[in-house]
Order: sequence, then structure tokens, then C-alpha cells
Amino acid sequence: MAKNTDLHTHSYYSDGQLSPKELVRLAKRRGIRNLALTDHNSVNGIDEALAEGKKAGVNVIPAVEIETDTGEILGYFVNHKDKNLIKMIQDHAKRNEGKVKDWCRKLSREGYKVSLEEIKRKFPAKGRINSFYPLYLLYLKGYGAPLSLVPKLRKNKNLKPIDIKMIPTIQAIRAVKKAGGAPVLAHPWVDDLEHNFKMMGKFVKAGLVGIEANNGDRAPFKKKSVEKQIRTIARKYNLLLTSGSDYHGEDLVKLMPGDHRLGHNNCDENVVKLLKIRSGVR
Repeated sequence: MAKNTDLHTHSYYSDGQLSPKELVRLAKRRGIRNLALTDHNSVNGIDEALAEGKKAGVNVIPAVEIETDTGEILGYFVNHKDKNLIKMIQDHAKRNEGKVKDWCRKLSREGYKVSLEEIKRKFPAKGRINSFYPLYLLYLKGYGAPLSLVPKLRKNKNLKPIDIKMIPTIQAIRAVKKAGGAPVLAHPWVDDLEHNFKMMGKFVKAGLVGIEANNGDRAPFKKKSVEKQIRTIARKYNLLLTSGSDYHGEDLVKLMPGDHRLGHNNCDENVVKLLKIRSGVR
């Protein structure tokens, strides 16, 4: 089967630089046949992506990436009109906006030129700052630090952000299943790897069907030993292995460790068929 499938991308409805239409057109130019739009805590760009996909001959997979208390869950083939799913991610997006506002205030007091208004101007389609990542995208160079060093800013006691209520991982998995989707654990090496692996039996019982084995990340985010762990867990629980670019736009590609160019971490198109089967889509 052909490796023509990118299962992890973002538009400006979360923290990407391109509109869904522009993202689909870029995918077409790069020979991508199957493209999943996985915006953080948002399904607002899916209709636009689906419409452009029909015109361009790209199979767009309606999807979402949900931030949870132990990591992130990718939901493929979700019914993006599902009211329960929408309410859950909108409520979380609202909490996220409060956290971003708090960060902006504290960064400003520390001398960083940070503006919530500029974030909203750069991402006008979202309506709400539904993810923490736009703060990284717009102000990374202002920090004078590569992405891998940004977490060190959090150690500054003056910059400690407010804690917000996170969506429990199992709740996110169940919400994706109820919305007719296939839940997959995103980039487990970024979050609490050992905890998530210990919880895998419960995640699978809740409906998890796969693990993302690669998203272009390299050290220091992803150690070489992690992929072996992921494959061992996948075999144990009969989970699908997915991959994608985790593409956000060309500016962030330059800053992230690894290779996050659109279409440079494709997976086999057969994975799409298997995800459909696991989600129950006919």
C-alpha cells in the first residue's frame, strides 16, 4: 500500500498557520491522498476542509486532538456535529483561554512583549484561544529560546500559570467513541509516558484503538527507545500504529526538533481503512 496518508495536522482554527482550505491544497501539491485535520479542541475547520477535499481530490478525515489530564487523544472519523463532543471541547477551550490570558499578563510583567490581542489577530478564525500553543507559535522567538527550552520558563515562579481543570483521558476516549470516532493516543513520549502505558488496559477498555508511533519528533522530545516500547504495547493490546507530520505551518517547522513538514511522516493508507473499521464507519 502507498504511504500517502498524513494523520496529524493543524489549521488556524487551533494553532496552525493555514486555513483548512490552504492546508488541503498544500496536501494535494505534496501528493497526500488522505489527510486528517486534527485541530486542538476544535472541529470548526472540518466542513471547510471536507469541501476543499472534494474539489481537490483529497480524502479529508474529520478528526480532533483533545487535550487531557495525561496527554492528548486523537479522534478520527468523529461526527463533528456531535453535541456532547462539541460541548466538552468548547468548555475546555474556554478554560484554556483563561490560562493564556493569565500567561500573557505574567509574561508582560516580566518584560516580554506579549499581546493577547495579537494572538487573536493572527488566529482570527478561532473566535477563542482554544489551545495554549498559539502563545508558543507567536512568541517563541521573543523568548530567544528553541521550543525544547520553553518549558524552563515555567520554572520561573513569577510565570507559574493558573491551573485549569483538564479533561480526564478516559472521558475523552469515551467522548470520541460516542461521536462515532476512533480514539488514538497522540505522541505518548511528550506526556507522562510511563503513567499512560500503565493505564493502557483501562484506556483500551474505554475504547482506545491506537497509538501514534511517530509525528516527526526527535530528541530531546523523543528518545530512540520509546518507539520499541510503543510497538510492544501495541502488540500486547492489538492497537493500530498511526503517524503524521503534526504540521502547524512553516514557521513552527523551523523551530521544532525533528521533521514536521507536511507529508514528511506519512503512514500507509491501509491504516485509514483499519481506523474506519475500528470506528464503525461504513
